[in-house]
Parts: sequence; structure tokens; C-alpha cells
Amino acid sequence: MGNYSRIEASLRGAAKARILILDTNNIQFYYQHERLFPQSDIFRPYDVVLIPGWVHAEYSHHEGKAHYIASIPVPTIIIEETDDYLPMLGYSDKRLMELFRVASPFSESQRFFNCYRKLEVDELSDNWIDEYYNQGFFTRQTGTLITKKNAGEVSILSLCFCLLSHYPTQIGNISIASSDFGIIALKDRILKEANNQPLELGILQSPPISFLTTDVSMFGAIKAGSLSLEQIPSLRPNKRSSLYIEYFADQTSTFHQHVVDTDSFVNICRNHEQYRIIF
Repeated sequence: MGNYSRIEASLRGAAKARILILDTNNIQFYYQHERLFPQSDIFRPYDVVLIPGWVHAEYSHHEGKAHYIASIPVPTIIIEETDDYLPMLGYSDKRLMELFRVASPFSESQRFFNCYRKLEVDELSDNWIDEYYNQGFFTRQTGTLITKKNAGEVSILSLCFCLLSHYPTQIGNISIASSDFGIIALKDRILKEANNQPLELGILQSPPISFLTTDVSMFGAIKAGSLSLEQIPSLRPNKRSSLYIEYFADQTSTFHQHVVDTDSFVNICRNHEQYRIIF
């Protein structure tokens, strides 16, 4: 059984609902550093927190993370790919399959879709979504734990566009809590196809999608005074790709996209009035 009825209850009558969709890497970060990033600070801006089924599968075996999610102080809903995505696309298997395909530029996924896209709707198996997640991703098993590379990101982005299509006037913004830089290119890939056949999602050309990365969270905590510059190197020991804006005294600004090492990130946070971290 899915949770579509809970989504409906939360969003159908909403106005400018603020949604957060959680990815596994950010759950790990917030769980590990809850003392520095209290749940009240992280989740207060949102009306509802959504977690796709495959993201839930990646952390649910861990008792501490499961308890952390259960204690989030705003309504939190697990959204099952097999039960909850189709109702948001008018129960159209073909549209959902196309959305998954566009969100999955990986060889394993494309081999799956090359076979299944040729079938008529009445030829699809009832459990084709399960078959896609079983066959369409590089899979690794460690003991009893099964991980599927990029399955969480595909689920997150597909959910994001299902929501925007199904609730065109009810959503204020959707923030994706992920620090995987590749998710930006996947989002842009979907957006290019979103309003074309066979998807026809009716999505705005500038949809209200933003990213709550761990860098964004650290930058915000520095500005709020709840995190010190000296704490950043232990939280961000490695360089990573970033998007940020730099402002100048003449009211102009410039957009930066490149790999930012820890020292440079600390300097950006030190001069936080001059910058805005986007990703």
C-alpha cells in the first residue's frame, strides 16, 4: 500500500506548499551532525518532507537513521514508486515509463527501456516498475544490504516532476536535499522533455526547484552564527563541485561553477555577505 492519499491530504488544498525531498547522502550528514544542525533548523521552513521508496530502502536498515527520520518535526511521508507515482500521472504507465527513461541516462536503464518501450500498455506486466528497479541500475550487495547506483536520484527527480505536474497551483517550491552534483544535469534533461510528447507534464519552464546541499546548510549555519569557520574542515574535508554567486559593490554579480576546495569554501563563508551558495 502506498501513501498517495496522504499526499493528497497534504497538498490538494494547499497554497504555495513548501516541500523538501530527502536524498540518502544528506540524511547521513544531518544524522551524523545533528548537534550542529538541529532538526528544528533544517526542517522548519517546510510544510512536508517526502522520501522516495528507494531512498528509504537505503537507510531503513540503520536504526539510528530510521529513528532520526521518524523524529522529523514536520509531516514526513514515504512515497512508493510502485504505488504513488502513477496516480500523479493519471495512471499512465507510458508517461511514467518515459519519465523514468528521461531521468535515467545510464546504460543499464536504457537497455531496460529499449525492450519495454516497444510494448503496448496492455502488454506491460503489472509489476514493470519493480522490474525496472531490479534490472535498470548497477546493483551491489553487501551482506543483506542492496544498493542501486543512482536509483535514489532517479526516484527523487521523477517524484519532483510528478508533483509539479499533478499539483500545478498548490506548490510554492520543492527543495531537493541532495549533494550529488550530477542531479542538476538530470533535472535539466527532464525539463527539456517535460512538456513534449509523450510526457506533456505541463511544467513551467522555470519550475520552483532548488537544492539544499550540505554546502548550503553549512553556509546558512555560518550566516546564522550557529556554526564556526573552524568547524568546516571536519565537515567538508574534500573538494567538491559548487555553484555560487559573487556580488560586487556596484550592484553587479557573477555566477561561478567549478570545483571548490575546503580552504576556498571557508573563505566564501568568512565573507558570506559577498556570496550566495546555490549548490
